[in-house]
Amino acid sequence: MQVQRVVLHSRPGKNGAPVPENFRVEEATLASDLQDGDVLVRTLYLSVDPYMRCRMNEDTGADYLTPWQLAECVDGGGVGVVESSRCSTLTQGDVVTSFNWPWQTCAVMKGSVLQKVDPQLADGRLSYFLGAIGLTGLTALLGVREKGHVIKGAKQTMVVSGAAGACGCIAGQVNPPELPKKLAGSTGA
Repeated sequence: MQVQRVVLHSRPGKNGAPVPENFRVEEATLASDLQDGDVLVRTLYLSVDPYMRCRMNEDTGADYLTPWQLAECVDGGGVGVVESSRCSTLTQGDVVTSFNWPWQTCAVMKGSVLQKVDPQLADGRLSYFLGAIGLTGLTALLGVREKGHVIKGAKQTMVVSGAAGACGCIAGQVNPPELPKKLAGSTGA
């Protein structure tokens, strides 16, 4: 099967601005036979996120981020549909997402790196699984509730330093949990 994919063609330099010439679209051949646990997916949406700029460098500056290799397909968050499967938990037509989605029109991926999602959760707007109801939204939710300890009715002030960013703009919209009843009376909330 012939697919189109995006590869890293050159590096912009540690502090250089990325330009279209840093990438190349090329044709590639995808093996048609699936091994046990493999899934053939068709790409529907790809996410472009700020952390990806670091992956364009030889040294990402972070232990948890690996650099993209020159002439290799780039990857990131993605949403797609299962075309065929040899994975017991996924079947043809399932909508799936992953944080290691190759930037190509179709891909063979291990079913273990894919998460099945219900399109009805997003009223059919599948791209939302890369934002508000995906990792970005989960990061905002956990930041507000678990790390920020923000509680509705507790007369707190929340400051989001990156409110214009992907997580920050959602964090400002997260509805915090209610103040526990036994504390609500004592604080005057």
